[in-house]
Amino acid sequence: MNIPPLARQFLVAGSTHLAALTAGGVVAYPGVLLQQFKANDTIIHLDLDNGSWIGSVHGLAGIPSFLMPFLMQYQGRKFAYILSCILIIIGWIFTYAATNIKTLIIGECFHGLGGHSLLPISFLSISEMVQPKYRNMCLLFYGTAQALGMSVVGIIGRYVHWKIAGLVMCCPIILALLIGFIWPESPSWLAYKGRFQECEETFKMLRGTDKESLKELNGLLNSHKDNSELKPSRRSWIKNFSTTLTSKDFYIPSFLTCILISVFYWSGGSAVIIYSSDITLNATSNKNDHIKFILDLTFFIGYSVTTILLKYFSSKKVLLFSMSGSSVFMISAAIVTYLQSVDIVAKDSMLGAYCIVVYMIFFSLGSNGVGFTIATELMPVKHRGLGGCIFVICTCIFHSSALKSFPYLCVYIHMWGAFLIYGLYTVVAGVIICMCVPDTSNKTLQEIEEYYNVGYFKESNNVNVDLGVRLRFLKSDDH
Repeated sequence: MNIPPLARQFLVAGSTHLAALTAGGVVAYPGVLLQQFKANDTIIHLDLDNGSWIGSVHGLAGIPSFLMPFLMQYQGRKFAYILSCILIIIGWIFTYAATNIKTLIIGECFHGLGGHSLLPISFLSISEMVQPKYRNMCLLFYGTAQALGMSVVGIIGRYVHWKIAGLVMCCPIILALLIGFIWPESPSWLAYKGRFQECEETFKMLRGTDKESLKELNGLLNSHKDNSELKPSRRSWIKNFSTTLTSKDFYIPSFLTCILISVFYWSGGSAVIIYSSDITLNATSNKNDHIKFILDLTFFIGYSVTTILLKYFSSKKVLLFSMSGSSVFMISAAIVTYLQSVDIVAKDSMLGAYCIVVYMIFFSLGSNGVGFTIATELMPVKHRGLGGCIFVICTCIFHSSALKSFPYLCVYIHMWGAFLIYGLYTVVAGVIICMCVPDTSNKTLQEIEEYYNVGYFKESNNVNVDLGVRLRFLKSDDH
């Protein structure tokens, strides 16, 4: 069958979007469990400690998935993608069969392992197989699909049993797995492995043979042919590892990756998503289920609006706008809840809940996913084994630390203290991103890799380069 190149690209991206729909459900599913397990008619009952583990074990269980990028470098993107889908499906099987907390946590562990493996694999596959002018949009649609999954599981969890909600969310990833079996392999990976003939054939199958595509193919092949000639022997892998760690095009994007990933978790977004019922109860002295419904719906709508914003503004600008608004209203929520704790504002006032809703509006306009897409583009292909490892470990650590700590922060420094920490961290991270993160919109992977060596994007004639970033790079080169 003669499938057009663009259709092949969208087949790859569409498969990851289906998987993202389920992965989003995996992220928000603990919120459904916590909400339903507090009812008196459930077979599983939780205390504070068990509840915090339900919310955070997803991240801890994902730590072993740091090996997945290495597997991805040696076995290919397709193999790693299929394995990640299977792990998530196994998690849903355990969850559906659960009759006690231990079995449920085992299911959540598979969810964490598969979900954290799926994210970098999907992002790297899209960034390597989809042409630059569609790449950002496909990466964002991944986040949109994930946001939809998070919203859907939160909404249907109000009306159906948690096991039924799990079955519904398992269906998209089964279809994604079937499509994954007919994936082509990534041309970038084939070039990295020295399989240049296969790389050329697959690249033309995915991108076509127009002038722009052939130019990118030529750059890809030349880059990896040069690297293959310089590859060290197996006996010198320690020296190569040391060289990588001290390489500017590795440690700079690694640091920026950590900052970008942390925005989703430590700006307070993940805590609001998972513990929204507890937050509205503490902020208003009333259950107010409609607030949770609004938050779930807002999360998806805001992310959908982000896809429109990115057509007119760069990813970096959208992220900074989102972080600015979310920091203001998270700090506002901290002030209101503090005033409630000292009886200046009525404890049943809805003002704090309104601040959280507006916070979620700004958070969903970029902070909930754009940072991940930028982080994926920053790491050069030659470092994506170790770089992907850092990506996964950061995601897991930030996920677990943010969600495990929130219930205890509310106990020891009160909810307003937790909100204040989130708001201030967002401000600090925003300053670092503004000053140090390059704008990668519509840049090829080769252009991004060259950026770390010269301090600016060559084809942009330095116009779109942040002056502060460029000066720092040039200064480091002088040494």
